[in-house]
Amino acid sequence: MKKVILPLLSISLYLSVYSQVPLKRTDSIVNSIESKQTLTLNTVSDTFATQGSKLLTVESVKFYSSKKKLAKVIFSGYYHQKDSTRHNIPADHDVFYFSNDVLIKVISKDFDHTPPKDLQFYLDEKHRKKYLSKETQYFSKFDGINYFIELGYNLLEEFKFLTRGK
Repeated sequence: MKKVILPLLSISLYLSVYSQVPLKRTDSIVNSIESKQTLTLNTVSDTFATQGSKLLTVESVKFYSSKKKLAKVIFSGYYHQKDSTRHNIPADHDVFYFSNDVLIKVISKDFDHTPPKDLQFYLDEKHRKKYLSKETQYFSKFDGINYFIELGYNLLEEFKFLTRGK
């Protein structure tokens, strides 16, 4: 019995240690992005009216970059009600992290829960190839990670467009 348990224990230990290495590496990249003091900030905001309502949607995108390379994007949306005591009800708050033009992590705040819950997605080159092959195009937010892959890479393209010629 001991001869069977010892190899199984060593295999499970091996798998648990090596399966988490990319997550630790990704989190260390994210921590280095967060600790940088020299990130350049570019902000784009817009307001959209909802037809036949006193409700406005305010969306803001903050691009953080270093040496013309995108490092972090904060995408946030708020509902703003005209003639109301309650303003700026949070709707979306997503943080995207990039390393060498590859989306590596997304943190999304889910406001459908009380208190709001953070959802974290770790991504890699495989997800980028899937996006580039158009397998994730035109998915809605409710299709899970595909929405974040598509939005993240669309924000990367928007950043490249905005910084072109600067």
